Amino acid sequence: MTKLLTSLLVSGLLLAGSAAVHAEDAAPGMPEHGARMMDPAKRDAMMAKRMQALHDKLKIQPNQEAAWQTFAASMKPEKMEKPPMSDKATAPQRMEDMMQRQQAHMQQRLDALKAFYAQLTPEQQKIMDQMHGPRGKEPRHKKGAPPANG
Repeated sequence: MTKLLTSLLVSGLLLAGSAAVHAEDAAPGMPEHGARMMDPAKRDAMMAKRMQALHDKLKIQPNQEAAWQTFAASMKPEKMEKPPMSDKATAPQRMEDMMQRQQAHMQQRLDALKAFYAQLTPEQQKIMDQMHGPRGKEPRHKKGAPPANG
């Protein structure tokens, strides 16, 4: 899995975990997810649309469908449940526990990606690599404008 995809997935998991922690501290009557969180129905619809676009672009064959379904299911965000934790656990212990749960979830995603990727043809693998790799050598500033740092 590429560094970009890994970073995005880890960031998403950390954001979800952070939202769960902050929801506990919210005042009564406050929305559970806060104003900045995306509506879960909208997020799920957007994710389904992206996954369908990937499915179509890869031209998944019937013999690849089972691996696709496993891969797609592994990419769905899971609700971060509050783990059973001793009241005596320290902040570092809690963070370490959260990190281990997230790492286990990422490993499951990686395993599903590897199994799916192994079922792809070389042409499909190339498409997958391009879609989940570096975005090219395009400058991050508008054409004709000076770079942000200079």
